[in-house]
Amino acid sequence: MNLSRSSAARSFDSRLIWLGYLVLFPAPWLLHHARPTDLAVSAVGVAVFLAVYIHSVSAGPSSVLFHIGAVALIGFALAPFGGLWTVFGVYAASMSGWLAPRRRALLVLAILQVALIAYGLLSGRPWLDWITGVFFGIATGVATLLQRELQVKNQQLQAAQGQVRAMAQSAERERIARDLHDLLGHTLTLVAVKADLAGRLVDRDADGARREMQEVAQAAREALGEVRIAITGMRGAALRVELEQARRMLAAANVTAETNAEVRPGDSAGESVLAMALREAVTNVIRHAGASRCRISLEAVSDGGVRLCVEDDGPGGDIHEGSGLTGMRSRLAAAGGTLDIQSGPTGARLCASLPALA
Repeated sequence: MNLSRSSAARSFDSRLIWLGYLVLFPAPWLLHHARPTDLAVSAVGVAVFLAVYIHSVSAGPSSVLFHIGAVALIGFALAPFGGLWTVFGVYAASMSGWLAPRRRALLVLAILQVALIAYGLLSGRPWLDWITGVFFGIATGVATLLQRELQVKNQQLQAAQGQVRAMAQSAERERIARDLHDLLGHTLTLVAVKADLAGRLVDRDADGARREMQEVAQAAREALGEVRIAITGMRGAALRVELEQARRMLAAANVTAETNAEVRPGDSAGESVLAMALREAVTNVIRHAGASRCRISLEAVSDGGVRLCVEDDGPGGDIHEGSGLTGMRSRLAAAGGTLDIQSGPTGARLCASLPALA
């Protein structure tokens, strides 16, 4: 996996900072006088190393092995000239830590250390010269490998967080769409019923028509407030209020309402889900059922949960789920509940069930 732009920039800076360890290379000359030839060859070697190393920082991963081999060979080539040549082996080991996958990085690191040990033994150089290079090479290579893996995991975490944010935004848009559908569908149905009633009353009961229109205006104001609350995600419909509103709507539509609320949900979230289900179910009865009677019941079930049922006697026939019932089913599923719909030529029965609180 490639590093992100910001991660790559940070690794670029840190790897250039590591060049500060190059000051260790001339350390032996503080104790032993360096010949001009040693200084000249070492200067050329260091210049070549700097060019290779800086190029490796900005080059793609496909050429990393070339840079690692070149740096290791520079160290071996400078070994006879008196500097701390194992520094280049440590740089090569560090660069191997940036290889992926992990087994490849570890394999290259192992090859580098075997090569360093073999060179030290075959060249007859003092063991202290190369054994320290092996130790620091392994430590630096493993540390770099862990740093690279940490950066990759951080990038994966950032990507996952971005996906979570995108999913949360999508879920929030869907929630707002469902709530607005139910809120506006309910209110517009009430407004239509009240307006029709006012139109029938206007010639024979002006006061009654005026009251109906006042209720239309009040319903519109309440709907505006509910829409604002729904958009902010703070809506928590009260089931008691929805039951009363359902009676009013059914009565305005000349549908006899029978209600039987034996129990209440155990939490406000469950009550809000059932209240929205009741609102959508009653709206569908008024719009589509053609019923003369509607029964609403809220009862306990055997597992300790709660079931809300809305039944009508209309000849509406089979129910086809639209966005309203789909939204209702989604809300119930999110709360661990279920939705059961039965319909036919003699009426329909819709039951929304929620489990008991854990």
